[in-house]
Amino acid sequence: MPNLTGFGILLKALLFVVFANSSVWAQPGLYEQRALYRRAVDDLTAGRSRSFAKAVVQLEGYALRPYLDYYALQSRLSIATEQEVQTFREQHQNLPVTGIVHRRWLKILGRKRQWRTFLDNYEPSTDAELQCYRLRALYGTGARKAAFAEVEPLWKVARSQPKACDPLFDVWISAGYLEEHVAWERLQLALESNQRTLARYLQRYFSGTYKAWAQSLYNVHVRPSGISRVNRYRTDSELSRTVIGYGLIRLAAQNVESAATAWAKFKTTHSFNDTQIQTITDAILIGRARDGQFPAGQPSHASAELIRDMAEAALANLSWRQVVTWIERLPAQEQQTNRWQYWQARALTATHLDASGAHRRFRALAEKRDYYGFLAAEQIGSEIQLNETVLRAHPAQIAQLNKIPEVARSTELFAVGDLINARREWNQLIPKLDPIQQIQVAQLVQQIGWISQSIAIANDANLRDALAIRFPFSYQNVVERTSHATTVPQSFLFAIIRQESAFDPRARSTANARGLMQLIHSTAKEVARRVRLDSPSMSDLYVPEINIELGGHHLAHLLSRYDGQRPLVAAAYNAGRSRVNRWVRNRSGMPMDAWIETIPLRETRNYVKNVLAFAKVYGQLMGNPMPMLQAHEVILQ
Repeated sequence: MPNLTGFGILLKALLFVVFANSSVWAQPGLYEQRALYRRAVDDLTAGRSRSFAKAVVQLEGYALRPYLDYYALQSRLSIATEQEVQTFREQHQNLPVTGIVHRRWLKILGRKRQWRTFLDNYEPSTDAELQCYRLRALYGTGARKAAFAEVEPLWKVARSQPKACDPLFDVWISAGYLEEHVAWERLQLALESNQRTLARYLQRYFSGTYKAWAQSLYNVHVRPSGISRVNRYRTDSELSRTVIGYGLIRLAAQNVESAATAWAKFKTTHSFNDTQIQTITDAILIGRARDGQFPAGQPSHASAELIRDMAEAALANLSWRQVVTWIERLPAQEQQTNRWQYWQARALTATHLDASGAHRRFRALAEKRDYYGFLAAEQIGSEIQLNETVLRAHPAQIAQLNKIPEVARSTELFAVGDLINARREWNQLIPKLDPIQQIQVAQLVQQIGWISQSIAIANDANLRDALAIRFPFSYQNVVERTSHATTVPQSFLFAIIRQESAFDPRARSTANARGLMQLIHSTAKEVARRVRLDSPSMSDLYVPEINIELGGHHLAHLLSRYDGQRPLVAAAYNAGRSRVNRWVRNRSGMPMDAWIETIPLRETRNYVKNVLAFAKVYGQLMGNPMPMLQAHEVILQ
């Protein structure tokens, strides 16, 4: 039996008192167990050790009993001994939180500079903070040279590292290990990731020639037009060529002719290498293509990236012959993706080059249940294919799942409201299950009312055709009522909810959007004021009835603003009206599918595609099919 220390001794003593002063406990029922578990966690938080110890005894055999050990250890992790942590890890190897609590404990050891204990218990990790603590531990235990040998890769990254790394970096730099060329490489990484604050901070590590060019590199990142003042960059050196090349590439995306004029001068006065010449030339080629100017011939050197960018530029300009040309040059595997098959068919149709080839591609795509498949079906006037698989798992089979400890724990964690740990259990379990069990698990999770997780499981388990799970009709009464009040189609409301929160009423984004339709509080209050509803509190946004009503009115307002064109409404719902107004400027008359494909923000572009496809699926499932793009939506107005 392992040695007991600290809390272990206290808990053992309390359990002795509990047993000594009570008769044999009656095993509580499941409902009582859940209530007792919640109370036990509260007791531990409040410091009521006797009550907690009593609950530990009563909950022996309950699925979540191991989590009481976790919370007990977590509550005193800052003073936990190595023996306690190791004992917990041995007893609960299969708990997802076991690895988490171990990493937390290591960070506490690092903050306390208990280096020997840290090294004895460290395991390889991708966590930068733990990596830095490991090198600090090596340094602190005398392995100075070994520690310094591994610092550079940790320092030379495109982002700021955790504060725990600062002491390590300070001694490494003070010891003279940071060379200016390494700082230069990190500066380039930072600027390529648009980490301006980090790039400004890095300026302190340069001197002399490096310092001047580091500032120049930052300047052309912020204001690319500065590179067109050729006389400022007369020096021909490796550093100057890097600055000039970087500036020209950025300028080509803003003012390609200015970049081309400057490049014509620079390439005669500076000795750029072949790679630099090709990169700059490609940037100017792409910049001109985005302005609608395509080369008479096709460069033989073209990389897959250049070909893809040229195809994108041709599509943005509706240069259909160029679309055909550049798609045909894409790598064979990429050509066969649904996206490029659709646009090749669209281009072949528009140019009348190969009507039968276009129809053949559309017909093949129409067999698929996705955004491009739905668009293709409408192009040739065929019925869309939902390709639904109806899953049938016998109740007895589903009941058997609860014999799997992870299933029992995750369903109980959901029941007591611990969604974070419940998700951790599912994420750990799903890859271990066979396909039949995955189906059963997805149905079980749906049956207990955890809709968002059942959707996630179906997606992760590749149950793509399980539409009853992936496209539920939760909160249908509220959606129907809101649709009637706002005239927003039910299928569109369901699609927005499905995309925004996957029907999780407690969803909250990093931008503090809340609830089923992910409303920002200020937006929700503005909507309420406009339609004469009570101003919602922050917590009101987690109430499905309130959230859907306000979200529906917001969509109705956007539909009115954008003449009923749902693609624009979806884009505005995701990215804001000001961005959409900018994106549609001077685009009137553009085919809507092409406009969607050229939305500048990838997140919004994918968002709009998903919402339209989801709305199509919901319309079909409801027996009220709507066109993928309605008559007034086919052309951007």
